[in-house]
Amino acid sequence: MNDESMMKETDALKRLCSSEDLAEKKLKIYSRLLTDVTLAKDMERLAIRHEKRKETLTRLVYGKAKKTTKTGGEA
Repeated sequence: MNDESMMKETDALKRLCSSEDLAEKKLKIYSRLLTDVTLAKDMERLAIRHEKRKETLTRLVYGKAKKTTKTGGEA
């Protein structure tokens, strides 16, 4: 694989990581604002799923995790 295609893949992974981060943050906010407890719990579960995806993408891009998160994983 040449350098240009590696850079394109790395950039794509970084954009995906950014999208997952944004989704995680929004879902955490929704989970705190919603008055329906069941729906709020669903939003929190989705936030955790996005956080785990972000962790995986971060490892692919940077080769390691950047920080430790509250859920016990690494980001």
